[in-house]
Amino acid sequence: MSCYIIEGGSRLSGEVQISGAKNAVLPILAAAAARKESKIKNIPFLSDVSNTLRILEKLGMDIKAENNTVTTLNNINSTELDRDLSRKMRSSVLFLGALLGKYGEVTIYEPGGCQLGQRPIDIHLWAMEQLGAEIKQIDERIICKGKLKGTDITLPIISVGVTENIILAAINAKGTTIINNSAMEPEIDDLIKYLNESGSKITRRNNTIIIEESASDNYCEHSIMPDRIETGTYLGMAAATGGELFIKGADPGHIKFIISLFEKTGCIIKTDFSTIYIDAPSKLYSIPEVTTRPYPYFPTDMQPQLMAVLSKAEGSCIINETLFSARNKHIPELIKMGADIKEITSSQFEVTGVKKLIGAELYAKDLRGGAALVTAALSAEGESRIYGTEHIIRGYEALCAKLTAAGGKIKLIK
Repeated sequence: MSCYIIEGGSRLSGEVQISGAKNAVLPILAAAAARKESKIKNIPFLSDVSNTLRILEKLGMDIKAENNTVTTLNNINSTELDRDLSRKMRSSVLFLGALLGKYGEVTIYEPGGCQLGQRPIDIHLWAMEQLGAEIKQIDERIICKGKLKGTDITLPIISVGVTENIILAAINAKGTTIINNSAMEPEIDDLIKYLNESGSKITRRNNTIIIEESASDNYCEHSIMPDRIETGTYLGMAAATGGELFIKGADPGHIKFIISLFEKTGCIIKTDFSTIYIDAPSKLYSIPEVTTRPYPYFPTDMQPQLMAVLSKAEGSCIINETLFSARNKHIPELIKMGADIKEITSSQFEVTGVKKLIGAELYAKDLRGGAALVTAALSAEGESRIYGTEHIIRGYEALCAKLTAAGGKIKLIK
């Protein structure tokens, strides 16, 4: 098994360059399956991105990758996803809307990804049925067919993936589609921007998205937005180590709530158009209570990292996880390091800061939980070994190189 070996206790200092957003590039690559030709820039080369490109190639798409740019040319000759590749990541479900809308049929499998509790795709399939699809399941295969028609859809729950899937399907539907109670994450707006650049007619009015019928399918060049969760993670790593970082290529407007929380711990944070400066004190102060909520509030994808930071802050914090019932697998690992964390319920936790964390042998069970363990290990005394690196590399490009350049002592052993 590969692992990160981290020698804790070094204060992060210097610059970190933020990569393109994982949660924006994956739906945009799925969208490329429904467009003729695109050049997509600022792509982070992560394992999920590599898997998505392999899915596209197996469908028949011509892919050219150079540095952080991918050019796609649509020669798709199949509408059945590769079973093994699609089971490696949750985002493979986005090919449902893209291929069904464009070609009138698609065969998918239950997607993979981090095990964060019940995450059924029933609502994705329900949304396709609202657009006119017929769906049947034969063994492991989910077969969807139909000529889609625009309609009004009100989501019963706010879901980023379902919002994106409806958009991807509706761009090739007959008539206008209106999504009510849509998710408002900026990654969705980046997808809309890409599709509009290639000829679609999509507008947003707060949490309502309108997709008009359009026959245009133009070549476009698009640059992926900065990764706001990677940005927040490096803020957390700087805070945990009492560090001073210039975080470059970020969008401070996307993480206002995250910034406000770190300021409450005692960090000094300054921003301009694309840079965030953080100067963290040697002693942090806790926050009374934090609740995960959909954008623009505190994101569930930053909950584990914040918990790692607050493990050494003075005082106690109640963390309420409202989105994923199993986003708690990092807690036993942090406790191994000496953290004082009580699980009140499976989704409510009390974190009381301790004076120090001690390096330990740790196991990452999911992507953001793994990032939390790296954060804690950087701030701990002694050496930590973190296994389950395959989870972490799904969402963080060049993690070792970026941290090493900022003074962190980390290496990947394969």
